[in-house]
Amino acid sequence: MILGRPTNLWLGLVSALSGAIAATAIVLGADGETVGILAGVWSAVIGACILIIANQPPTVSSGDTVNVVTPAGEPNRTVTV
Repeated sequence: MILGRPTNLWLGLVSALSGAIAATAIVLGADGETVGILAGVWSAVIGACILIIANQPPTVSSGDTVNVVTPAGEPNRTVTV
């Protein structure tokens, strides 16, 4: 998650912006093939960066307190590792 939003929403945003920028560039007279190649490459690079940032494993050290959320009807618990 990045800024409280799941990874798939960020990847969707990158895809939408990439398409909008590519379409705008083509309408303004840029070569469509070149724009398509560059848009695809940079979408992949930004997508990989999002995945690296968003999918970091959570780190818990000894002595940390973790809140455990349980199903409805059961009390939540606080656990010290």
